[in-house]
Amino acid sequence: MKKLVAAVLIAAFAVSAAFAAGDARKGKREWKGECRTVCHDGSKAGVPALSPTSKTQKQWDALKGKIEACVKKNGKKANAENIFEYLRGHALDSDQPETCG
Repeated sequence: MKKLVAAVLIAAFAVSAAFAAGDARKGKREWKGECRTVCHDGSKAGVPALSPTSKTQKQWDALKGKIEACVKKNGKKANAENIFEYLRGHALDSDQPETCG
């Protein structure tokens, strides 16, 4: 009985962890619609032009808090977790770096 309970708990944690991450597909739309074209296209002084390939996965990991703060500060409707998943998933050193569009 204890083994069954343990197996159910492990399965529950695995499923919840899998769904805890953001949605990179939604993040791409949110990034392009609310962040890239508004702030990070290089048109504002002091705000760098950014794309997913501007940084490595480790660099995006280090900026996760800043991404969340920026989305919250600017009152965006975007989900910071989705944007982070998109940026990290298509970073310079990822399996699928986003090189265009």
